[in-house]
Order: sequence, then C-alpha cells, then structure tokens
Amino acid sequence: MAVLWQVGARILEALGADEQALRWIDRAMRLEPRQATLHLHATRLCLKRGRLDRAILHWKKVAGEQGKTCLLYWLNRTNQRAFNASRLIQKTGTYSLEEKEKNPAPPVKERKNSPPRFLGLFGILFQRRPDTPPLDEIGVQLLEIGRAEQALAVFRQVLLCHGASPELYLNMGLAASKLGRHEEALEYYQRAQAGGLNNVEIMNNKGYSLSHLGRHEEAIACYELAKEMCPGDATVLSNLASCYHRAQLYQKALSCYGNALRCSSNDTTTLNNYALCLDEVGRHEEALQLYDRALAVDPDNQTILLNKAACLVKLKRYDEAMALCDQILARQPGCPESWGMRGNVLNEMGRISEAVECYNRALGLSCGKFVCR
Repeated sequence: MAVLWQVGARILEALGADEQALRWIDRAMRLEPRQATLHLHATRLCLKRGRLDRAILHWKKVAGEQGKTCLLYWLNRTNQRAFNASRLIQKTGTYSLEEKEKNPAPPVKERKNSPPRFLGLFGILFQRRPDTPPLDEIGVQLLEIGRAEQALAVFRQVLLCHGASPELYLNMGLAASKLGRHEEALEYYQRAQAGGLNNVEIMNNKGYSLSHLGRHEEAIACYELAKEMCPGDATVLSNLASCYHRAQLYQKALSCYGNALRCSSNDTTTLNNYALCLDEVGRHEEALQLYDRALAVDPDNQTILLNKAACLVKLKRYDEAMALCDQILARQPGCPESWGMRGNVLNEMGRISEAVECYNRALGLSCGKFVCR
C-alpha cells in the first residue's frame, strides 16, 4: 500500500498537483515511517511548496544532523537567486519571546527599489506627488509604528498593482503575525520560501509563528537552521532557547540561553527566560542571580519582579517576595498579577484571610486602600 501511495504521489507531482502529492506521501509514511525514499520524496515536495521546516525534519531522518551542510548549500543558492531578482535592503527591528510576546514586533525587511506604478484608490491618493514613497515602503512604515492592519491592506494593494515577490510575502507574513494571525502568516512565509527566500529573517519569524501555535518541533527546525546560517545572532539563539524551553528540552535550552548571553550579556528578556528555565529545574539560587542581573538593567520591570518573587517563595524567603509585590503595587495599585502573587505569598505564610483579600483585589472584587508593609 505504501508503494501504491508513493506511485500515485509521483503521478500527481508530474501533473503539477504537488499539494495532493504531499498528502499521499504522508499517507505512505504512516505505513512505512522509516522508509528513506519516502522521506526524500517528502523533502523534495516540501521544498517546492516552501515548507522548509518540514523539509528539514524529513531530511534529518535520511541524512541525520551531518546532512545540514547540503541543505545550507541549497539555501544559499536559492537566496542568491532571490537577491539577484530583488534585493532586500535592511533589517529594521527584532522581536523576542516570552515577555515581549504579547505585542510582538517582528523584524521588517524592506521592499525592492522599483519605480512606483499606482492603481486604484492608493494611486489616486499618491500619483499627484512624485516625491511620495512607494506603496510598499508606506506599508513597511505602517508596520514599524504598529499599524499592522493598515500595513497588510497596503501590502495587498501592492500585490494587485505590482504582482507577487518573495519579500512582499515576507512583509505580509510579518503583518499577519503581529495581528496574531499565525496560520495566515505561515502561508505567506511558505509563499516567500517557494519563491527562493530562505534566509535568517524568514526562518526566525516562521519559527516564531510555529512556536506560538505550539508546533515546537517545526519551530525548532526553523530556529536551528537560522542558527546554522548565523551562529552569533543573539535573537535567534534566545528564541531557539525559548522554544527548547517550551518543549521541555531543558539541557538544550540552558546551553542555548548561555550562548545567547555570551552574544548579548544585558538582554533582559534572555536573562529572564534563562532564570525561568533554571527555576523550573530547581536551580533557584542561580535563577535569582540572573533575575538580579536583569533588574540591574531594568529595575522596574514588572514581569521580572514577579518572577523573582515566585522564585523567592520556593526558597521560603517570604518577606523578600512580599517586598517585591509591594514595590510594584506602590506604583500600580490596581495590578492584578501583583495582587495574585501577594495572595500566594500570604497563603504560603498561613495568613489565609489576608490572602483571600488579595485574591479578591486581583479579581476586582475589593477596592480597599493599599498600604505597603
């Protein structure tokens, strides 16, 4: 049956139905999961469809870790063709996981330098002014200032006016990711990769969306390849470490966090995440040292203060944990997370009635005056 599915997949691929062919190969692999020829066929189809993360997973099952060199050579070739067709200009930002994830600001790659041709509503608005920036540049600027919905609308107009290009799909993916529409973002990233754009930025951002969707194995594949492309990139290392962390691969996570800090020793997000990982494996004292390093850079960071308080509770240092909660509440009396943490500390201390009052405050059920103690 596996052979029949593979033969059918080859026929579909010859007819140009790559997506259906990939589904048939998947069915064959369910029957013969260790068959190398099936994984090679799946690798080829995934590369054609721009699903590089899946291609890497299949390639590893055939060639192992040492096979990455061949894959990197192929990526460099496709990237060179993409840059020759339409050169990307510069990287304008970064993002990171955990505390910045609520409002991610992924890196933006700018557009090709082509003469603007305007159609439709945007053409009416801008054609009278020859000094007006091209539409795709306007979209990038909107994305940079946090207006992702408007940016995506502009990018779609560019698609209608100028046609598709790999970097346009990348920008559309970034906008969709910033809006929390990660499935849509992945579709755009795949189209960009199918067009030959397979560089560090796209692998990093694709890994972010995959991680957000809980698809950690695929996300790790993206981040690991991005790391191979640019070993000293602190953002990639930090994001890979966070993904290992979420997948509970603690030893790999700790090693990767350490490498990230060697590249960027004062990055508060990496320090915080590294401390969280140490905390989870029971190395609380080491975690506290990292929290203190992060707070030396950003003393009022609420997330780090609360994480440090939770760590102190595990060490039964309740008074210090309470002081951190009070430090936050003195500035933000209505902070529900701080009230919740304060309740946890009081509960551990056996002061149940006071803990209940804090929980009520966290839930907005009480509004008594707060007094620091």
